[in-house]
Amino acid sequence: MIELSSETVRSDFARTTTLIPMAERPGVFEVELDDGWTSLVGIHGGYMCALAVRGAEAVAPDRSVRTLTTTFLRNAAAGPALLRVGEVRRGRSMSTIVADLVQDDRVLLTSRLTAMTSRTGVEWTAPVALGLPPVAECVPIEVERSRHFDRADALLDPSSLPFSGAPHAMVRGYLRPRGDRRVDAAWLAMAVDWFPPPAFVRVTPPAGGVSIDLTTHIHRDAVLLEDDEWLCARFSVDTSAGGLAVEHGVITTMTGIPVAESFQTRLTAEG
Repeated sequence: MIELSSETVRSDFARTTTLIPMAERPGVFEVELDDGWTSLVGIHGGYMCALAVRGAEAVAPDRSVRTLTTTFLRNAAAGPALLRVGEVRRGRSMSTIVADLVQDDRVLLTSRLTAMTSRTGVEWTAPVALGLPPVAECVPIEVERSRHFDRADALLDPSSLPFSGAPHAMVRGYLRPRGDRRVDAAWLAMAVDWFPPPAFVRVTPPAGGVSIDLTTHIHRDAVLLEDDEWLCARFSVDTSAGGLAVEHGVITTMTGIPVAESFQTRLTAEG
């Protein structure tokens, strides 16, 4: 794995996350929600989180998005939308940014993002063992009606397949961008929501699939994968109580170095 500066990261993913600034409305961007990012219901949530990251990068170009928390309010449809972004606090090295994605005058999601300048400090990393089998033993994702699965290359651990009835609500596997192997903060914000919901391993949709809130932390915001490299990922739900399940996700390099982590609440209430 090669680490890059955030400024050098470019990929085909950029095409569907392009923002067009409105000259007469500072902080407001036009965006086309691409129908290639449709999910089981409407537009994929992780893709819309990536748009919020792009907006934060646009209003604070000297800083990198490190953490974002998104609340999903409504389903989105393919087509035009507006992204409203504001830097509500700017310090010497850290900014707090808010972003709302709006379609037909209705707020689809609201995000709060923390962006930072490049800093050093007391650092340590404990490699994470995800227990993945070798790449050659993993299998492609086969889920109908979700076009977003065509927007990346991935292989799943056959012991953690959706709808398998396994006792542990967990999916894990390998993931990487399709084509260009460059990974940035926006792509990672999408990737933590890209895999099938782990609840689907043990329950029938839609239970455990509807996203309520998603918090993502970016440990390393710009990497380049070699042709034979993948990112490794695991997403699991250990507790579902009171109608909400909490999903914990982690994405690492093949050597176990964490790249991103996430916590997501999903609806499991009936009726």
